Amino acid sequence: MTTLQQIGVLQYAQLRRFALWVLITALVMMAFRPDRTWAGQEEDWLAPPGMLYRVDNHRMHMNCTGSGSPSVILDAGLGGFSLEWTFVQESLSAQTRVCAYDRAGYGWSEPGPSPRATDQIVEELYDLLTAAGIPSPYVLVGHSFGGYNVLYFAKVHPQLTAGIVLVDASHPEQAERLADKSEPVTASDPDTGSLVTTFQPEHMLSHYPEKLRELAIVLMSTRNAIETEQREFVNFRYSGSLVQQSGRLPDVPLVVVTRGQREWPDTPRGHALEQTWQAMQRDLVGLLPDARQMIADKSGHLIHLEQPEIVVTAIRSVLDRFNQAHTPDAQPKAPR
Repeated sequence: MTTLQQIGVLQYAQLRRFALWVLITALVMMAFRPDRTWAGQEEDWLAPPGMLYRVDNHRMHMNCTGSGSPSVILDAGLGGFSLEWTFVQESLSAQTRVCAYDRAGYGWSEPGPSPRATDQIVEELYDLLTAAGIPSPYVLVGHSFGGYNVLYFAKVHPQLTAGIVLVDASHPEQAERLADKSEPVTASDPDTGSLVTTFQPEHMLSHYPEKLRELAIVLMSTRNAIETEQREFVNFRYSGSLVQQSGRLPDVPLVVVTRGQREWPDTPRGHALEQTWQAMQRDLVGLLPDARQMIADKSGHLIHLEQPEIVVTAIRSVLDRFNQAHTPDAQPKAPR
């Protein structure tokens, strides 16, 4: 078994442990919530906050708030869904339209066809935006694996793209470059790298708004969500290659928001992985000549939950740069 295959086995084991944890948590909550009906019909508290739209043969959920243009589109990482953008969405809705959506299989969206790779995901997002009647252009915001999706969307739909914000986003060569820093491991070795940056699900849920935490646990414990996460992970390397091979980015405002706190263990291997991650973040800044980087010094990988104000600032800066460039009376910069 190759190192890459071993890492995949370990990542799958981590997903299985997480699935068991959220399932047990959901069952415990059910046992202590006799006032709610869990069998038969869906209750109001489980109803989607947004709307369901037909995309091919399945329905997808998108929650849009606010009004204005450009519209901000929020895409989560592996295993994530729309609710984790609550802080960011609430802060921006007074300025423009903000839409958080659930990729097929997550949250309130029904599972979609295979393979669960970036090209399929972006095609579904385009169809979802069309079905929901969300006018372009879009500021595309992607966290972690969501970064693949927004970069690919911008490349295949440059005319629809107003700007990009990458939130501790995945790098197209991430699978290869992180695997190069990982030694052969066994399933019992706790000191391992991963194709994706690591974090504890319990830590993620602890940063949710308290009023949404119970709902998030229930939705993340569904069979659809767990299987979808594994389906996306299986195609992770392929999704990265799609981003690499899809051409150039349009010349739009780009902000790369990078974590300031380490995620991997304090070991030689962990140091190598963390240094590689930071180098890949600098590579993302180099995708466009006027791109900017912001460091979330108090955050790990979950910046939009730990320091949402930094993500909000990054998105506002992209909105401002786009609006300034497209104001009818905007004057060209004087040569220096």
